[in-house]
Amino acid sequence: MLNFGTAGIPINVKPRTTKGAFDFLKKIALNAMEIEFVRGVNIKEEKAEELKNYSNDIILSVHAPYYINLNAKEQEKIENSINRIVNSAKIISIFGKNSQKNKNVVFHPGYYLKMDKNEVYKTMLKNIGRMVEYLNENKINAMLRPETTGKISQFGSIEELLSLSEELSILPCIDFAHIYARSLGRINDYNSFYKIMENMENKLGKRAINDMHIHISGIEFGKGGEKNHLPLDASNFNYKEVLKVLKDFNAKGTVICESPRMEYDALILKRMYGEL
Repeated sequence: MLNFGTAGIPINVKPRTTKGAFDFLKKIALNAMEIEFVRGVNIKEEKAEELKNYSNDIILSVHAPYYINLNAKEQEKIENSINRIVNSAKIISIFGKNSQKNKNVVFHPGYYLKMDKNEVYKTMLKNIGRMVEYLNENKINAMLRPETTGKISQFGSIEELLSLSEELSILPCIDFAHIYARSLGRINDYNSFYKIMENMENKLGKRAINDMHIHISGIEFGKGGEKNHLPLDASNFNYKEVLKVLKDFNAKGTVICESPRMEYDALILKRMYGEL
């Protein structure tokens, strides 16, 4: 079974509070939300303890802040990046007391900065490995999910993330729109999406298919890859074929809609998937 939800507080939630989002999502029959820590981890531990009482039936994940580069030239920037991801993990682990499904920490790993890609991979492996070790040692129940990235300058191709996940026993966040944009539109049909799922199953086993975290939206790209997210039907990204592949693999987990039409498009995805 796949659960469908929004990236952040839905458009029609007034006032714009996390608790209000939980209530609203239940009303419109969506059952997932990714809490977006855009500029910083803006939910404190005490607040998370309070909010978890209202989050029943909503599967929660967090997206770590965007100011992250685990391949930064300055060690201070790397340490700050690690702290932001670890602090995000601590918050989702509080919600995880309500449900084992509330555990995913999505993050963009960083940039190549024109360095050798193999060297960047080793740096990412080391720094993400440090975080995995810290979470394990401190019994913080969270799954780190490096996300497939949409810009060619960003670390995060599907191949890189499958290798990282295999080495560190973590799981990726598969953003199919980003993969499409990063490929400059080449990866956009049933067979291409099927091959991604097949590679993931071959590398990471059935558990990766049974515990997926997925992003879908419309997207615009230029020569450097992703430019910005769009409503589902405002781009040429073939999300309907993605849904067919997910159905054929009997994928389980969560689909988060990152479209600007947030809940409207999340409901379209849920309905289309249900009709397959």
